[in-house]
Amino acid sequence: MTSDRPARRPRQRTPLALVLPAVAAVVFLALPLAGVLVRTPWSNLGSRLTAPDVTEALGLSLTVSFWALALALLVGVPLAWVLARVDFPGKTLVRALVMLPMVLPPTVGGVALLLGFGRRGLLGPALENMFGTTLPFSTPGAVVAAAFVAMPFLVISLEGTLVALHPRYEETAASLGARPLRAFFTVTLPMTAPGLLAAAALCWARALGEFGATITFAGNLPGVTQTLPLQVYLMLQDDPEGATAVSLLLLAVAMVVLIALRGRWTGTKPTTVTTAQPRTSGGDGSNGSAPEPPAAPRTPPRRDEAWPLAAEVTGFTQLTLTAEPGTTIAVVGPNGAGKTTLLRALLGLTPLATAHRLALGGEDVAAQAPHRRHVAWVPQDGALFPHLTALGNTAYGLRAQGVPRRSARVEAQAWLDRLAVGDLASRRPGRLSGGQAQRVALARALAARPRLLLLDEPLAALDQSTRAHVRHTLREHLADFPGVCLIVTHDPVEAVSLADQVLVLEGGRPVQFAPPAEVSRHPRSPWVARMLGRNAWSGRIRDSVLELPGGGRLMAAEPLPDGADGAGALAVAGPEAVSLHRERPTGSPRNVWRGRVRELTALGARIRVLVTADGLDAISEITTAAAAELALSEGEEVWVSVKATEITLIAL
Repeated sequence: MTSDRPARRPRQRTPLALVLPAVAAVVFLALPLAGVLVRTPWSNLGSRLTAPDVTEALGLSLTVSFWALALALLVGVPLAWVLARVDFPGKTLVRALVMLPMVLPPTVGGVALLLGFGRRGLLGPALENMFGTTLPFSTPGAVVAAAFVAMPFLVISLEGTLVALHPRYEETAASLGARPLRAFFTVTLPMTAPGLLAAAALCWARALGEFGATITFAGNLPGVTQTLPLQVYLMLQDDPEGATAVSLLLLAVAMVVLIALRGRWTGTKPTTVTTAQPRTSGGDGSNGSAPEPPAAPRTPPRRDEAWPLAAEVTGFTQLTLTAEPGTTIAVVGPNGAGKTTLLRALLGLTPLATAHRLALGGEDVAAQAPHRRHVAWVPQDGALFPHLTALGNTAYGLRAQGVPRRSARVEAQAWLDRLAVGDLASRRPGRLSGGQAQRVALARALAARPRLLLLDEPLAALDQSTRAHVRHTLREHLADFPGVCLIVTHDPVEAVSLADQVLVLEGGRPVQFAPPAEVSRHPRSPWVARMLGRNAWSGRIRDSVLELPGGGRLMAAEPLPDGADGAGALAVAGPEAVSLHRERPTGSPRNVWRGRVRELTALGARIRVLVTADGLDAISEITTAAAAELALSEGEEVWVSVKATEITLIAL
């Protein structure tokens, strides 16, 4: 009888040579803490902790630590953002300067504070003359000392959180019209809130326990600078049991903070299981079922403006592009061709390429900041803000442009209704399916009233059935868009069905800019021909024959016009025109060569065969019966033939 239980994985034996030192380390760290617990006067713990001098020191410690936290938040949060987001000379030095108080001996830190802010320090005389403020041996001095030691914990921890947050959320906010400061407060801070809270808690705990820099810089004045750690130091001389009781209090506070953080300050997050509506890849139904037709959606306000495009981009991607209002342009090309770089150059978000001219409706916005260009961007994953609902996401651009909240929400709801996701307005992105999220992202971009719309592979993450449904919706709404839309795609179906023009990029340069039908009939790029499922061989014309780099030759029934000798050309043939043979064929084929079967792929009732040869790789589509008759398998040698009448030569 077989068991249904999964077989247990064998446990890996832990080396004893590593276990023993690890145990010793735990004992080394735990023993002093155990000493505090053992020596604590539990019988009169309450009375010792409520003694007047202890409560006074505790109150002062809380005051100092919270003011130190406020100071650290005021200057440390912007510093963490700059370190995470901005590249500048000396960044490594600044980061080392931030971390320096963490490794300095506390008394050295106190001496440094005296030399910087003391009466004879660099800034001390100016503070005293201008504001009548003397920091040493004062409560503000204790705050400065605590902030000096504790702020690095906030900055370094928050910087790690900001680095983990992908910049596309802030970039998307800018494309919707949000100024950098607004994007920081409405997107960056809410999305990093757990990390910020963890960093703040760690900073506060460190400020609460500060001792060395405080006693050196601010002194030990009861009621003024004598915080709880300094009180422990004094009590050790006259009241060791009282010192142990107060130490237990500080120890408990530190442990509570660390347990509450649960590893967040080290960059890890606890694994949680949430019970939420299942997320599916279905079109509009939350359970992946077919969507019901929406009920008479409200129509968003229409605008009479039209925004033609005239752009000149230089850098890695170099091109000049013009288009009339209502034009949809599919941008295609191999990986690294510069497609996304083009979009980011139009947005003003990359140093790799620059839009020297970007005229939208006659107004050149190339010199404007990204949030002033009226260029909306939908990244591949949509980049919906997870802390906002679908309605809040859609209204974000309108609110960033100063539209009152109520009006923005009404218009945003109209766009959601128009894209058949109005009933999902109260849901957050985590409870939307892939198709629903893409529709909300598109509604958010259109609601921002852009003059130029940029879509970076908007359907790539969707399954085939959902993609077809969203494609139909996208085509329907792009037809009414009064500006120009650029869609980056690798899908020939999207390029043909959505676009009025196709822009082919290779190596950052335009290869072809033509209607989809023209690109399909006469592709000027081997990559595009192959994307369309056709064979393409590039070479040079010699005596009406295409000579390939590997030494092969191809003949076409219709040669290029006279004068093309020596020019570059592309030979194109459909996979159905490529025949395979076990023996060298005789008869009419003028293009015959030997190759080896590299790959076999089933396509319904047909088999697609990839045959490799030096410079003459080819794709053939044959019936399953023909494949069986030829007994094809990977690695087998075959003869390939293509009739000259099936080859089209295209001048490059």
